[in-house]
Amino acid sequence: MKRNLTFVFVVMSLSLWCAVGFVVNSGSETLSRIDFETGEINNTFAVLGSMPNRIVLTQDFAYVVNSGDNSIQKIEMETGSTVANIFIALSSNPYDIIIEGDFAYVTGGLINKVYKIDLNLDEVVSCVDVGGNPAGMAVFDGRLYVGNTDYSNYYANCSVSIIDLNTFEVTATVPTEVNPQFLSVINDNIHISCGGDWGGISGKICILDPITEEITDIIEIGGVTSNFAVAPGGIVYVGDGFGYNLFAYDALDYSVIYGSSNPFTPGGVMVAANDENLFVLGGEWGQNFTIKKFDFEENLINEYTVALYATDIKLMPEFTGITNEQLPVTNYQLTNYPNPFNPSTTISFSVTQTSSFVTLEIYNLKGQKIKDLSPILCHPEPFDKLRIGSVEGRGGNFNSTWNGTDQNNNPVSSGVYFYQLKIDGEVAGSHKMLMMK
Repeated sequence: MKRNLTFVFVVMSLSLWCAVGFVVNSGSETLSRIDFETGEINNTFAVLGSMPNRIVLTQDFAYVVNSGDNSIQKIEMETGSTVANIFIALSSNPYDIIIEGDFAYVTGGLINKVYKIDLNLDEVVSCVDVGGNPAGMAVFDGRLYVGNTDYSNYYANCSVSIIDLNTFEVTATVPTEVNPQFLSVINDNIHISCGGDWGGISGKICILDPITEEITDIIEIGGVTSNFAVAPGGIVYVGDGFGYNLFAYDALDYSVIYGSSNPFTPGGVMVAANDENLFVLGGEWGQNFTIKKFDFEENLINEYTVALYATDIKLMPEFTGITNEQLPVTNYQLTNYPNPFNPSTTISFSVTQTSSFVTLEIYNLKGQKIKDLSPILCHPEPFDKLRIGSVEGRGGNFNSTWNGTDQNNNPVSSGVYFYQLKIDGEVAGSHKMLMMK
């Protein structure tokens, strides 16, 4: 029987982390490029504009926010050459930038707007009003989350604006703790670093549920909390606005590991992490900043000197040649929960076709199949026309629990894995999950 299906294929490149990082030196107005394997440092990889602040990386370009120039500087990744300066708006004082698809989004810190940039045209194509003094952002499930610090109004109306990226309109505003300056998506929730008022009000981490659009938890960290770096073991490290300390909490139960009363020292203003190391950027005003490289046993491995008053560090993703064909998630509702997980996760999907042969498989980052879950799928009704592996049945909603073992039931190591759904041998969906031990 021939199935009447419309497949929409896209190519998905798996992204690993390599050992190259970029640092914005606001005081020197330069961009540093560091090879953390060889130790090679180029502190004048690119000359930046006035008051450079944040950076975001793609495979081909670095985009730097130049707050003083009210512009985004587009820099060729291989050569350090500037290929465009994208003007935002007069007196906009852009603060942060984030990329989703073919568009970049930039917060205008002084005029309370978020700007949308078409990266194919290198120009602003739209803007939307948000709360007071917007700063950091995060993207999740088709929505943009914007931290409104409202510092010019003494932090009176701190909040997060939620923007629908399809309509580019604000759909909700959620009140937060004081100074929501940095945001990150962790375990399908929005983690908001609310740094406090640099005085009597200490830093807190707010957890925003994107489904209910409510703050569900508040983590009392203390100090002046900065940005996030998530370690493979599920520990979330948080920078210190003063640059003296480093904070941390557990991503699963939100317990504080390092707070203001017991900080990890020496710390730094910004943090970054890959699969192997934690990088902490810090220094004193008027001096060259340094990057401290730690392993995840928190042993100091090396230090690298960059330039004056560095404000941001990002690690370069290494794009591999591994690809797979993927259908939109909505066709099969392919998800897993929890993610990250330890020791097990449940993968769920729905299939409506009949006379289909369905497989669900687990792959590692090298593209090697390590587990076939097809024979152990759980289903809500008796089978009649759908075949799961060697079993026949009918379409419906299906669940399968993976307990973190390979085909021989040996435990796998911590790391990133992919689960892949196939319908009659054709890839219908593939998603990433993180095993943490």
